[in-house]
Amino acid sequence: MAPSKRRKTSTKSDSASGKASSGVRTRRSASARGDVPDADLADLDAEPEELMCPITRTMFRDPVMLFDSGHTYERGAILAHFERNGAKDPLTRRALSSTKVMTNWAMRNVVQAWLDKHPGVTPDGWDSRELLEPSRDVGTRSFDDEGDVGVLRTWRAMCPELQGMWPEDEQPEYWEGVTMENGRVVELELEDVGLTGAVPAEVGRLTALRELDLNGNQLTSVPVEIGQLTSLVKFGLGGNELTSVPAEIGQLTSLQWLDLSDNRLASVPADIGQLTSLEGLGLNGNQLTSVPAEIWQLTSLKVLGLRGNQLTSVPAEIGQLTSLSELNLNNNQLTSVPAEIWQLTSLRGLFLGGNRLTSVPAEIGRLTSLSELNLNNNQLTSVPAEIWQLTSLRGLFLGGNRLTSVPAEIGRLTSLKGLALYGNQLTSVPAEIGQLTALTELSLQRNKLKSVPAEIGQLATLKELWLNDNLLTSVPAEIGQLRALTSLNLDRNRLTSVPAAIRELRAAGFYVQLDDGLTVDE
Repeated sequence: MAPSKRRKTSTKSDSASGKASSGVRTRRSASARGDVPDADLADLDAEPEELMCPITRTMFRDPVMLFDSGHTYERGAILAHFERNGAKDPLTRRALSSTKVMTNWAMRNVVQAWLDKHPGVTPDGWDSRELLEPSRDVGTRSFDDEGDVGVLRTWRAMCPELQGMWPEDEQPEYWEGVTMENGRVVELELEDVGLTGAVPAEVGRLTALRELDLNGNQLTSVPVEIGQLTSLVKFGLGGNELTSVPAEIGQLTSLQWLDLSDNRLASVPADIGQLTSLEGLGLNGNQLTSVPAEIWQLTSLKVLGLRGNQLTSVPAEIGQLTSLSELNLNNNQLTSVPAEIWQLTSLRGLFLGGNRLTSVPAEIGRLTSLSELNLNNNQLTSVPAEIWQLTSLRGLFLGGNRLTSVPAEIGRLTSLKGLALYGNQLTSVPAEIGQLTALTELSLQRNKLKSVPAEIGQLATLKELWLNDNLLTSVPAEIGQLRALTSLNLDRNRLTSVPAAIRELRAAGFYVQLDDGLTVDE
C-alpha cells in the first residue's frame, strides 16, 4: 500500500480527549441474538439482569461493565445513541455507526465530548474513562494497541504548535509532516515548527517509524522511551536545546543517520557506540571536550561531524574509521592531529579549519581521494609540497594563516573550483595560477600583494575575485576578459587608476567594488 501523502494546512481546532483507567474489566457470553436495535439511554440506570442488557433486553454480545457503578450495558446500544445524535468518531472524523466496530479510544473520546455538552444524559457514576476493552472476537483493539493515531492526537493536544499544523477535523494521514503506511506512522518531519520542552514519552509507541526529524526546534529533553523506536533509520535532533541524551538511544540498532548537532551537550552516551549500522553522526556545535572511545568503533561511519566543540585532541583510534568520506573537525582547539588520520584514504572532505595547527605533515599526500581540504584560520607558515599532488581537489582553503608564498606547483590542481588564500602574508601569486581554468571563486584579499599576474585573465569561469585590502598599485587589463565575473572587489589598495576594461565590466552591470576617485587608464 502506498504511503499517505502529506499536505500543508493552517486550520486550528481543539479536540476532546479521554483517559485510560485501570479499574475496569470485561464480561463475555457464549451466545448472542441478532443485531442490537436502537435504544434510548433513558433506562441506563436500571439494574442489569443476569446476562441481559437493560436497554436491549437481549443477551449480551459485547458487554461493557462500568466498575465503579456496577452497571453493565450493551456497547451497540451506546453506539446507537451517539449515532442518532450525530456524534463523530474522533479517530476517523466520520459519523458513528452502530454497524461498525468502534475502538475503545474513540468511544472514550465520544462519550466524554457528549457528556461535556449534555450533562445528565447518562446515569450517575458512568465515567467515560471506565469503558471497557471490547471483545477481541469482534476485531477491535485495546487502547494500548491503538498506538500511532492516538499518539499523534495526544502530542497535538499537548502542543499548540502542532494544533496549528494538524487540524482536528482532518485525518492524521493527511497532516503536514506525517507519512503513514498501512495505518502506521513511518515518517515524521517536524523540522523548524517551534516545538518546545520535552519530547513526549508516548512517541516511543511509534514503533514503525523509520525517519524522525525534530531538527531546529527548542526541545530540551528526550525520553528514555525513544529506545523503543528500533526501526528508526534517520533521527534528527539537531538545533535544539538538549543538555543530555538518554543512554537508550543505543538501542536504535537500525539507525544509519543521527544528528545531535547544535545543542548544549557536554557529553554523549557511550551507548552510541552500539549503533553499528551508523553511517552519519553529527555532533557539531556542542560543548564536547572529548568523545567516548566507543564511537571510534563505529566502522561503518562515512560522515563524522565534530565541528564547533572544545576538543583539544583526537585519539589515534580515529584511524579505525576506514570508511569515512567526510571528517569535520573545524573550530575546535586542536594543536595537532594524529598520524592515523592520514590512513583514512577514503576521505573526500577533511575540515581542520579554525584550530591551532602550526604544521601539516607530508603524509597528507596519501589522501588522494580528497576533493575538499579546509585548513583556514590556523597558524600555518607553510604547507607540504604533497598538497600540490592532490589533483582531485575541487576546494582548497588556506585562508587566515601565515603563508608567505605559494609555489608554482599550485598549477597542477586543475580541478579546483574554489581557492582561498585570504588573510596571509603573500606578496605575490605565481603565473601558474592561470592554469586553474575551472576556478569559480578566488579569494586573495588581506594579503600584501603588490601585483597580480596577467595570467589571471585566463580564468574564464571565474565568478568571484577578491583582491581588496592589498598593496596593489595596478591591476592587469586582462581582468576585463573575465566575462563570467559577478563580483570583483578592488577596495582598499593603492590604486590611482584602473584599466578601461574593468570600468566596462561595471558599466555592463557586473558588481565591481572600487575606491572612489579612481581614474581610467588610457
